[in-house]
Amino acid sequence: MEGKFSFSNYKGFSQEELKKLPVEELAKALHEAIKEWDKLNQRLNQDSTNTNRAPSTDSPEAKAKRKAEEKKSSPKHGARKQGAQPGHKAMNRPLLPLEDGDVVIECKPESCTHCGESLGECSDPDPYRQQQYDIDIIRRITEYRKHEIVCPSCGETSEGTLPEEANQSAYSAYIAALVVTLTGLFQMSRRKAKLFVEEVLGVPISVGSVSNLEKEMTHATQPVMEEIEMMAQNASSGNADETGFGMKSGQQGWLWVLVTEYAVLFRLFLGRGQEYASQLFGCFVGILTTDRWCGYNHYPRERRQLCWAHLIRDFKAMCAEGPEGEAIGKALRKASQLMFQMWHRFKIWKSNEEKRGVNISMTVLESRLQSIRARIKSLLEEGAKRGVPKCGTLLKVEPLLWTFTQTEGIEPTNNAAEQNLRGAVLWKKRSFGVESERGGRYVESMLSIWATSQRNGVSPIVFLKELIHSYRSNATTPSIFSVSNK
Repeated sequence: MEGKFSFSNYKGFSQEELKKLPVEELAKALHEAIKEWDKLNQRLNQDSTNTNRAPSTDSPEAKAKRKAEEKKSSPKHGARKQGAQPGHKAMNRPLLPLEDGDVVIECKPESCTHCGESLGECSDPDPYRQQQYDIDIIRRITEYRKHEIVCPSCGETSEGTLPEEANQSAYSAYIAALVVTLTGLFQMSRRKAKLFVEEVLGVPISVGSVSNLEKEMTHATQPVMEEIEMMAQNASSGNADETGFGMKSGQQGWLWVLVTEYAVLFRLFLGRGQEYASQLFGCFVGILTTDRWCGYNHYPRERRQLCWAHLIRDFKAMCAEGPEGEAIGKALRKASQLMFQMWHRFKIWKSNEEKRGVNISMTVLESRLQSIRARIKSLLEEGAKRGVPKCGTLLKVEPLLWTFTQTEGIEPTNNAAEQNLRGAVLWKKRSFGVESERGGRYVESMLSIWATSQRNGVSPIVFLKELIHSYRSNATTPSIFSVSNK
């Protein structure tokens, strides 16, 4: 048969016609069919545990299979019931000090339950206290009345002057902060935010007004974004990741994140290449933890840490590559589990020793993991010789897997970036992306402020209230790294 060989060329052949073909040709067709079947079977068995797919894309069967495997590998963990576990520290609501307007109801017995004697004015000096919370939302309207008065002497008309704040917005700084908290931080739709403000607060508002408040907040947050960017790019270490995010006219955008100790920076770009990663990092020269996406390959190798969570998924995928791949993959997964166990134990031991005033060097961890590192490297070399997929690629970046053993504060996974991207992924699924440049800036600023405020123990709605108030009054922009929570 002429042209490119494919077993599909024999699809219309009957059994009798196939019998007339040479054995060599049939063997070649069978070999091609087996390769195609194996390829399709591997795709059928792909899920979030052996690829970079999100767990939400897994089928119910895959989720059930994963839970069964977790229960089998860790019976004690799999057998636990949902909810608080034995030994869990109870979390109780604290009693709040009473203020003006709070109600106190004294529950006293009128008579003794034993002898029937009247207890009169007797009281318990230390009664049992239980508090029930309630709120009274009071809408307050500030009405400005500009008068035009005719002078009784000269007959000329004079007009009053409205204060500056009267011409800024129909909604106060607090309502503006609340609206963008609902749509930007809690990611409600504008219609649901409108419903909440009208039904709960009793304040009439339109969907267009919600959009206008978002626009105003986007302009107000630009100095804050510059501050967050400067803090993130000057950090000593960080985690980076990216995810697809729809943009106007059906374009595929990419939402990037750089997570550091105190700042979390989100940026929305049109691409996923190295030039966009460079825009995100700017002057960043710290230790960078990422996955193996080629967009990060321009960053110096000596300052990179590759994510082991992605690595473990690759090891599991190897198990589906025939007997040789299965043997290498299982051995690599076992070595990885041992590495994580030793790392967690080292962290606990190091923390306890430092509380006692003993300084522990990272060289201790490096020496403890030396044998595991040698084992993983030898397995990758053996897999590369046998032609197991990805072993050769992983062998080239093997030094980048162990940066966490040499630098304090670096973790072997990229969980910090992926956890911060989770909210952005949910936003994308609900809204299908953004339709304007301003919408993109709004997404960037709200995600950055939300994540950064959490890292600094700052109330986001308090910060946004102070921010919009300073923006409207042309005052100094508050710093998200020093704002008060009061």
